[in-house]
Amino acid sequence: MSPAENSVDVTRLMAAVDALREPMTASLRDLVRIPSVSPKYPGIDYRDHVGRESDATALVADLYRRAGATVDTFSVEDGRANAVGRLGRGRGRSLIFNGHVDVVPPGDATEWTVAAPFSGDVVDRRMYGRGTTDQKSGLVAQAWAAIALREAGVELDGELQLQCVVGEETGDHACGTGAVLERGFTAEAAVVSEPSAPPTPLSVVLGSPGLLWFAVSVTGKKVHSSMRGDTIHSTGPGAAIGVNAIDKMFLVYQGLRALEDEWAATQRHPLWPRGHFSLLPGAMRGGPGGLTVPFSLSDSATIEYAVEFHPERSVADVQAEIQAAVDRVADGDPWLRHARPHLEWKLDWDPFLMSADADISQSLAAAYRTAATGSRFPTDVSWTGFYGVCDGTVLTRGGVPSLVFGPGDLRVAHGNDEYVDLDEVWLAARTFALLAAQWCGGRGPVPGSSLEGSLS
Repeated sequence: MSPAENSVDVTRLMAAVDALREPMTASLRDLVRIPSVSPKYPGIDYRDHVGRESDATALVADLYRRAGATVDTFSVEDGRANAVGRLGRGRGRSLIFNGHVDVVPPGDATEWTVAAPFSGDVVDRRMYGRGTTDQKSGLVAQAWAAIALREAGVELDGELQLQCVVGEETGDHACGTGAVLERGFTAEAAVVSEPSAPPTPLSVVLGSPGLLWFAVSVTGKKVHSSMRGDTIHSTGPGAAIGVNAIDKMFLVYQGLRALEDEWAATQRHPLWPRGHFSLLPGAMRGGPGGLTVPFSLSDSATIEYAVEFHPERSVADVQAEIQAAVDRVADGDPWLRHARPHLEWKLDWDPFLMSADADISQSLAAAYRTAATGSRFPTDVSWTGFYGVCDGTVLTRGGVPSLVFGPGDLRVAHGNDEYVDLDEVWLAARTFALLAAQWCGGRGPVPGSSLEGSLS
């Protein structure tokens, strides 16, 4: 479907966004102060956190209503509400603005040195707090862009959907974006407001890697620690007495580390820096009989891996390559040849890719260039790949071509003293407003408005 004819004054629309900077900042602060930690995040008690996502969603839904949207709020699990706001006449192209309201746990609050984790304090034009970058600022920018359209008297010919979802941080699509799609909320394109830096603020992100989470475990043979020498040297009885699982796990680690080096040399893509596709040994445990004491040889060891893989590969292909690397290690070791390492696949997340030549890509780039004119940000568009993974995969898999664009920087996400540059939030809101008017077709003035001009 072709875009409707536009009759929107860009200068007046940008002025409408600019006039809303203070309330936009205030609502972001209010949203950050709601500790909407994903209740299914590993290591936390579900009962202590369920319901907070709904509290945050209610705030965002009120912003959607202020924009004039009809709002559908619903939950797959009690206390975990999504909200979808709908604007426009439905006679032009449709567009989704999507973002998630759940955040990761803040960790030890005493390690936050600038501001408390859920304070929303502003220091030198940066707002601090868990979720400022990942990714409440993007949700707020999208909502206030829609409010600015209404304040400017712009009526959209097509439909704009504002989607506030739960569950992204744990891949819980069935409760969040996946549930929204199943409810029938689809469109011709989507922009997910995850933080799109690095490498530069407000890059246009064309895709994401795939993600795997797996655990690899090995078993040993427990015996008193004084038998260490007898079990590791060729002059001793070796495995007949005991086998230290941690030693064997290091063999597996080295095999997977070699695969990671091979990927750095062979798995390349122009949207990501060399070496980005990786196998992270993110957590390790082991010990004798589950104890954390060094007075016996360990009879078990496990490493949990997070894998980011090339976007043009499949989950099954990468899983097979990892299994083969572990098998090679096992085949070369007398103990592991019989006590084979065990792989448990815990999560898989497909990659997605969009062409820079696609209509939505070019429309977003054009909106950004216009919005950034006169700001401290460059007007040149940085095309890149997302450093992590996001619900763009879920939308793409559901038939909605998707991009990522939003304020914030993944280099501070999930860490202490997470923050967002408030100028990025403002520029993102300007870009979202322009994109919606251009893509969906904007008409102004509406009755009672003095807005006039053209948007090209």
